[in-house]
Amino acid sequence: MRVAMTILTGLMMVLTAHSEIVCALRPAIREAAARHGVDPVLMEAIIRHESANATSSAARNKNNLAGIMGRRGQRRYESKEACINHLAEIIGNHRAKGRVTLIQLSRVYCESHSSWVRGVSYYMNSIRNGKWGNKES
Repeated sequence: MRVAMTILTGLMMVLTAHSEIVCALRPAIREAAARHGVDPVLMEAIIRHESANATSSAARNKNNLAGIMGRRGQRRYESKEACINHLAEIIGNHRAKGRVTLIQLSRVYCESHSSWVRGVSYYMNSIRNGKWGNKES
């Protein structure tokens, strides 16, 4: 029992640390969202969902926080901020084409539409309810 609690505590510390990585990127998310006229909560939710709170291999090794694909698989970015800017541009372009709801966006953003919508919706609600602190921080 004691070993299980130690493992669980360690896992929670790691997940909290990674959640803090996304929180630290909020200024870049807000700036990119404002520049492209998109919702920063939506952007953060996509980032949290696609990168498992910045723990995915693509997030760690390619700075790809948003699951953005290129011709040869997941794209590589020089920085997390570069990925954030590209994500805002992508969402802004879809918005300009009339894709404004999560369901409309999911049809062009990912293959598994319903699970993506559920996951991103969960993160949007969690962010708005303050799960990771004040979204303005």
